[in-house]
Amino acid sequence: MSFVKRELIRIQQELTRTRGQDVHGKLYIAQQALDWALDPTAYKSPYDMIMGIHQEKEDCSVEPRPPLS
Repeated sequence: MSFVKRELIRIQQELTRTRGQDVHGKLYIAQQALDWALDPTAYKSPYDMIMGIHQEKEDCSVEPRPPLS
């Protein structure tokens, strides 16, 4: 298993525990960035995700979400 996939597993486990907390949004962005690094055709780039740049629906794994506040 690659280092990236191991990190994704750690992040995914923590995401389930931190729902509604400030760190949840940061973990979500990290997850998206690592997913994009593994498959850039299936996920938004980290820049586009953070800047809220919309892409064609088939280029993104999830609908855009407003930042958690």
